[in-house]
Amino acid sequence: MIAEKCMKLMIKFFSVVTLAVALVACGGQAPEEVNLSDEQDLRSYAVGAASLREAQQLIDNVLEEFPDLDNAEKQNIMVIGFIDLLHLSPRAEMERFQFELENRGITEENMLSDLPEIMEYTPAEDDEVGEMLYTLGAYMGVQVLTIHDLLLDQEKGLTGAAVIAGFSDSVAGESRLTDEEIDEQWEIIRDTLTQTSENADEPMSENLAIGVRFQQQNAAREGVMVTDSGLQYEVLREGDGERPTAQDRVEVHYQGSLISGEIFDSSYDRGETTTFPLNRVIPGWTEGLQLMQVGAKYRFVIPAELAYGASERADGLIQPYSTLIFEVELLSINPEE
Repeated sequence: MIAEKCMKLMIKFFSVVTLAVALVACGGQAPEEVNLSDEQDLRSYAVGAASLREAQQLIDNVLEEFPDLDNAEKQNIMVIGFIDLLHLSPRAEMERFQFELENRGITEENMLSDLPEIMEYTPAEDDEVGEMLYTLGAYMGVQVLTIHDLLLDQEKGLTGAAVIAGFSDSVAGESRLTDEEIDEQWEIIRDTLTQTSENADEPMSENLAIGVRFQQQNAAREGVMVTDSGLQYEVLREGDGERPTAQDRVEVHYQGSLISGEIFDSSYDRGETTTFPLNRVIPGWTEGLQLMQVGAKYRFVIPAELAYGASERADGLIQPYSTLIFEVELLSINPEE
């Protein structure tokens, strides 16, 4: 079943129409040469290269089942999806990607400059691998724009030509930076985002940066899976019942905590379960609980954009742009009133 296979590639949140791509560039000038001695170009190139590295990690998880994912020609499809998204013009599941962009506050006002032209592709039927790769490339574009938006607050935004060069070179196996050099640039970016200033928005940027760092560390743990939306989950106990849909009501036991370990909410402490419509909660819960079977217990790490975003909750315990952790037991679906 295609949806099930796409979830194994961790792209369940974005399902797209079936795609295959004929890589024919539109007319126009080639992108300007990237100057890696320039601080901004170097930073941008590293972000693009790191995006491909992250995508490759996801591909490697299901390569045995989908060996064509490692096909060099097909992997160029990721570049198409990547460039489309950086132009804010995805050609598949537009509403879904638009929701992601709006949820992160990304508009034409804060998009990348110096982007090469959008490339053409020819749709074909029943190309499962093409579908996966296009979606994966587009999602990596969302991640890049999120980082760019944060860096703009520090007047250190990214350049489109260098970002795409880093991504494209890496797809071709010709990256001009080593893994160590890429990691070094990421450390500089992290320090930039967490440095103190008198800017009122800075604590929010710091919360987000600290959360992203925690997510990176958690994703490296054995048994942790990451969906294409960025939701992380770990199976603490398997279930054997049905899976809910977004339209169902679910009965759960849960505990919510900050990445510091501080608990902000617990049905266990209240001594009673909680029942709610699954489409009336934060996006991370709506997506995550649909992965579970009745009887299962999962641990979710939920990025800010899938939780409460810029809102403050729980009497100030949950600060804006906080990453949250939930342990959830799915007890029943559509319980009787």
